[in-house]
Amino acid sequence: MTTTPPYRIQPPDQAMGQISLQQLPEVRFEETPRFAGSLCADMYGDLPYGLYVLPEGEVRGAAGYMYTRHGSPILEQNAGFLRKKKFVRPRYQQIAETSEAPHHVEAIITLLSSCHDCFWHWMGDSLPKVLLAEECGFQGTYLIPPSDVAPWALQSMQLAGITPDRMIVHTGTTVRASNLYVPTYFCGYNAHHNLPFSRLFRDWVRSFVPRGPHASRKRVLVGRRDSAKARRVVNPADVARIAGDFGFATIFFEDLSLREQLTLALDTEAIIAPHSSGLTHLLFMNEGSLVVELFPHKRQQSCDCYETLALIPSHRYRALESEIPREGDIEVDTGLLRKILISDL
Repeated sequence: MTTTPPYRIQPPDQAMGQISLQQLPEVRFEETPRFAGSLCADMYGDLPYGLYVLPEGEVRGAAGYMYTRHGSPILEQNAGFLRKKKFVRPRYQQIAETSEAPHHVEAIITLLSSCHDCFWHWMGDSLPKVLLAEECGFQGTYLIPPSDVAPWALQSMQLAGITPDRMIVHTGTTVRASNLYVPTYFCGYNAHHNLPFSRLFRDWVRSFVPRGPHASRKRVLVGRRDSAKARRVVNPADVARIAGDFGFATIFFEDLSLREQLTLALDTEAIIAPHSSGLTHLLFMNEGSLVVELFPHKRQQSCDCYETLALIPSHRYRALESEIPREGDIEVDTGLLRKILISDL
């Protein structure tokens, strides 16, 4: 980091009034060669990628909402993402009126969100902030979710080389930072709109588990436990039999450490999976791999996140929708699945 803010600004004094990231001073860092030409607008196209700073900023609540110490929330960063810039706003006043004594730190970036307990959201919304901050020279601390909520958080930070002294596991206590650094908004749903940075992020994560030039190529059928709350395949034996004819092996990602998951992804040339977080790994597979996503009946438009993610590594993407009308369950048309595999493998 070539510059640090040698100043303190007066936060807006409109207590409980929402403030925008554009009201905060931007911290300009020297652009590293790795980022040359790759940093454009944020995922909404509103602001340049970068770090902004809020002196005496606070992180409150389980989802890590950001406030001035006077109780004004930062609108963009506290919003829950839906689609097309629509937001669900948290109960700002209830969270802002906390009376607990805050935990003090010098410089921090929060990686918390209302969805950090979802692997897809962690990898698409939170972890890219670490790449941005580290490449820009950030030397402070990261606030991460606890391992019982998001085990992939600590594991990914360790793989990225972030040392324990630079991480604070969030316990729910308010954190007040002398300088709360705020990266511009990231969202995995829109990652394909910023291909240069998204491809840098892909390469960065792939570097966590480097593979040799002669690594094996695998075909993975992602299993889903009977205990899953939604998107259960009701004919798994039939699907496994058809996939097995083409060399697919059934894998349960939850049985593997994050390192093992990434190692497998780097070795995988084709994946079949229900619409679920396991498909996040398609981003780290070799370019041009085959992705077959299984959907419940009447696929919703909001479920295109993995289809758009597949654009980043130029994968061959196929969607297979269930014919049964039962809510959430998937019955795979094995005849159609066989045709897809014959055609694309």
